[in-house]
Amino acid sequence: MTTHPARLRRVAQIRARDLQRGLHLITAATVLAYVYLGQWIGGDFTLAVRWVLTPVLVGSGLALWKWHRVRRALRRIGRP
Repeated sequence: MTTHPARLRRVAQIRARDLQRGLHLITAATVLAYVYLGQWIGGDFTLAVRWVLTPVLVGSGLALWKWHRVRRALRRIGRP
């Protein structure tokens, strides 16, 4: 028995959303650890939080929040 392509697409979208959510939660936990334990953590970690983790956190939050609009806009662009 084969699975309908639309159902496979939906499962892939759910998995992608779960991965985004997981990335967002892990990044948020790391930033919170930096906020509360920052005085005991070295300078390299500070640079990583400021220049890598914070933009990733903001980007993943925006993607989770507005993904439906981004997907709709990409579909419109792809149409002839």
